[in-house]
Amino acid sequence: MGICWRDVAKAKDRDKSKDKSKDKAWSEGGGMDEGIRHEAVRMVAQAVSSALRAGLGLDAHTLQALREATGAADTTGATEVIGLALHGRDTSELAPLAALLFSPDADLRQRLEPELARQDLNAAEAEALAGLLAQWAEDGALPVALLLPVTLLPVTLPPQDQRLTLAPTPEEASALARRLRPEATAPAELREILARRLGKASPLTGRLGVLLRQCRLEWTPERVFFLATLLERAEVGVTDMGMAEGSMSDQADDLPALIAWAARFLDICGSPLRPREQLAARRQALEAQLRQAQFAEQAAEAGSYEVRMSQGLRMGHVHGPEVQAELALLDRACTLVLGVAESDLARLAAQGGPGMRDNDMCDLGSAENAEELLALLAATRDA
Repeated sequence: MGICWRDVAKAKDRDKSKDKSKDKAWSEGGGMDEGIRHEAVRMVAQAVSSALRAGLGLDAHTLQALREATGAADTTGATEVIGLALHGRDTSELAPLAALLFSPDADLRQRLEPELARQDLNAAEAEALAGLLAQWAEDGALPVALLLPVTLLPVTLPPQDQRLTLAPTPEEASALARRLRPEATAPAELREILARRLGKASPLTGRLGVLLRQCRLEWTPERVFFLATLLERAEVGVTDMGMAEGSMSDQADDLPALIAWAARFLDICGSPLRPREQLAARRQALEAQLRQAQFAEQAAEAGSYEVRMSQGLRMGHVHGPEVQAELALLDRACTLVLGVAESDLARLAAQGGPGMRDNDMCDLGSAENAEELLALLAATRDA
């Protein structure tokens, strides 16, 4: 019996009409949980779809990892390598690497941050967004324009072919939506400070918004107050502000580094937050690491690795410049938030500080030399 292509075309038309009616029913809230702002979810989904059509960057390191995992030669083109990875996306070896092709990069996150902050989805709406993008991917309505790295492209590849259009699976589309973390928008107080001091259209506003979204902090009033004070008092450069009003200084703070450090510090401190004591304790720990790094450098200059091993000197590696950079960020945050100078915080850390004995900061085992041991003994006797 032959195939009637007219019936096949009618069946496809019926399927398309069903998909359209399904989308319309979804947007009107039919069959969905109550309390979900369906229009907000659809607005974010459309923004994600438009951003993916505009381009999703693929970095050179990911492409090189795919090349090595697939066993492709160095002369193999990028499109062939990606094709091999997608062909084996069901295998345990290539599945994690193939998922990297549909992971949002920094540029995509920053482009989507204004819309994500405007809609401010909750957890249920974020799951609805993942389901809607998965539905679009299943219908073939979510193309991804993968921007290939120019440095690894074959020489014969024309400039207009430096992007590759891919179709993600429903699972990959929902995973992409979850990696965007649409439910983790920064508190409105912090967003208002960023918009007022830097301007809504400033690239730095979007970058800091992404940083706060990805920091995975559980927002408490103490943590919001700490970061809000930091953002209010930090020195903002003219290039960061654009046309916004605010303070200008030739010695502007590195806001991304400062906020990233503050988010890590707040995560380490836990709850409840005691800024003065915990900043002093952190400074004391960093100073100990800095002394360890200096001692390791002196030991490395005095003898070889074999000699140190024979003497039983098995020291862990501490990178001194990184510790110094973190120490500078800590001192700046302490000045901005607490109004305490570096010398005062150092003295508080050396003395143990009020209430720091409850956190075992007067442990005699933390002394690095005889002078520190005597100071700790004196502090314990005075207590």
